[in-house]
Amino acid sequence: MSRLSGFLRFLTVSLLIVEMARAGEASWDERLARVFSGRLEEIESEWKTLGHRLEGLPEIPIDDQGGTGGFASNHPHAMPERDSRYAIEVRWPKAATVDLVALVPSRRYDARGLDAQYGMPESFTMELLDAKGEVLRNIAHERNTSAHPLRKGHPFVYQISPPLEATGLRISAEQLHPDHEGEGSFAHAWAEVFAFEGGRNIARGAEVRSLGGLTPSAPWHWGPQFLVDGQTPLGFPEIPAGEHRNLGWLSEGRPSAKEAASLTIDLGESVAVDAVRLLPARKPTSDLPSGFGFPGKLAIWISETDESADPSKWSLVTEHEMRNPGHNPVELPFPAARGRYVKIEAIEMWKAFENYPAFFALSEVEVLSGDKNLALGKVVRSSDGMLNIIAPGGRYWSGAALSDGFGPDGRLISTREWMTLLDRRLQIETRRHELRAEADRLVAGWRRTGQMAIGIIGLAGAFLIIALPIRYRIHANQQLIKVRERIAGDLHDEVGSNLGSIQMIADLAEGRSGPSNELKRIQRIAAETVSAVRDIVWLLRPEGEHRIGTVEHLRETSSIMLETLEWKFTANEQAWQTELAEEDTRHLFLFFREALHNIMRHAKATKVEISAEAVDGDFRLTITDNGVGIDPERLERPATLRALRQRTEALGAELGVETRPGDGARLKLSVPLERKRPRKSRISAANP
Repeated sequence: MSRLSGFLRFLTVSLLIVEMARAGEASWDERLARVFSGRLEEIESEWKTLGHRLEGLPEIPIDDQGGTGGFASNHPHAMPERDSRYAIEVRWPKAATVDLVALVPSRRYDARGLDAQYGMPESFTMELLDAKGEVLRNIAHERNTSAHPLRKGHPFVYQISPPLEATGLRISAEQLHPDHEGEGSFAHAWAEVFAFEGGRNIARGAEVRSLGGLTPSAPWHWGPQFLVDGQTPLGFPEIPAGEHRNLGWLSEGRPSAKEAASLTIDLGESVAVDAVRLLPARKPTSDLPSGFGFPGKLAIWISETDESADPSKWSLVTEHEMRNPGHNPVELPFPAARGRYVKIEAIEMWKAFENYPAFFALSEVEVLSGDKNLALGKVVRSSDGMLNIIAPGGRYWSGAALSDGFGPDGRLISTREWMTLLDRRLQIETRRHELRAEADRLVAGWRRTGQMAIGIIGLAGAFLIIALPIRYRIHANQQLIKVRERIAGDLHDEVGSNLGSIQMIADLAEGRSGPSNELKRIQRIAAETVSAVRDIVWLLRPEGEHRIGTVEHLRETSSIMLETLEWKFTANEQAWQTELAEEDTRHLFLFFREALHNIMRHAKATKVEISAEAVDGDFRLTITDNGVGIDPERLERPATLRALRQRTEALGAELGVETRPGDGARLKLSVPLERKRPRKSRISAANP
């Protein structure tokens, strides 16, 4: 009894598996895992929750953001030899309390595409140093960095808890990857290093020393100073903040880059400022370089009064020759100065090509006092005017965009917060990756169980329910083929021959006694019936050796039914080779014959054009006549074209009718060549 009970339970589970395999919502193995394991639902719930957390986090860009490359060095071996080091030291001028360190991988674009982690060691350590170069604390010891499936340029971010007073840090590579562009060499590279004391990056402009290795080619891209210049390949420090259409501000074009342009920010009151931070504009088109519109030379002025015409009222606080920063913020520090108005003057404007005008363009302007942005929401003016300029995509350039706290794609945040949020995205994406892998393993396990059960059921059922029905079906099909062949032969030999005789006798009678309406009608009916018999015989023999194709049969039917009219039949190469399912072919021919019947009986046409095409997964049949057309009110009646509508619905097709009284009609039938189940037809009517 216990064996019978166990077998019944196994049979019940197996039948449940079969039923799930037939369901269409989710795969059967996934449904099986959901029924017998509650863990899958827990995974899906956590996956969705983590997905909502990702919505407000910044993303790693995949395109070239411009700017400097960072630090790089080439080495002869993957691992340093005894008594040698592959290391980089960063020293800032005086001790500072470090509470967060971030390390950004460098990028390189070559013939293989984007390498988002060029020169990143397979393993490395990071240490904080004192003034003598002694190690205060080891803050990172990374192993198998290339094994992480999702890092792809994400920064390494380390919280220092408790914060530690240090004067520098050291990054030591323990194992390097080969440099694919330099045979026999191994690359060690980083784009940027950040060391934060609160919101201040104390590593900015620090001294950088390389311990071992040679500088690679392209020194314009790589250099020790580029490791601490604040520029990364990660774009602007911004987060998604809903729809934002302001690109920034764009000056009027000038023929020469030496014609200056300026912006003036009214801070509202006299305050002490010590830096200006500029965000370059996002390039408006792909053919322009990153850093579009950023000037080659800048001067910062400050004044208590807005008397632009009187230079004596303005104090020059800093002047800089500028490199193209790409999509990176540019911070210009200077000794603290007091004033209400700050003027940013582009002495040498951006000009990419000889025949291209010179421009000055920015996305945002920040006037800093320590870490505070005093320009947020303040009025910005320019001698060029601040009119809105429409840009592609429904966005625009506007003076208000310069102080709204937004970059070109989101709300601006501090660099520290930006690094932290990028690291949070990596953690969430890593967890989602782990959940997906766990779900795949769970479903795969139940898939194996289900396949085993289905296999056993299938083998058992083969002896009971498969062999006999197959044998019966084969026999029935053979009998059906014989009946169809006999009917087709009788129709062709007897009915077809008799109809041909009727048509021939009518032709002879017309030759002897002259034409008459009755003889014309007999000839037409006989010809149409001969054509119908040919169609039936053609459909009854779907696999005959001499059976012509579908489109060829349509053309021959046209030649018979439209013999008294001027007609034209065209088809593309794909249509000649197209064959529909047997039942669909029958409906197609009945549709075609009914359409031609309507033309012959009602249209009073003299010319008919027929086109067949196989395009984009559809078989398209177009029938056009120059007859009297169909009145719109009559076309709306259910009885009008009823037979055509029924065939269209049976085909799961779409039928379009274009007509105008007195100007003919056009039928457009579009039949899907691949459809898993019938779909409701859609019929549209329109006046040409």
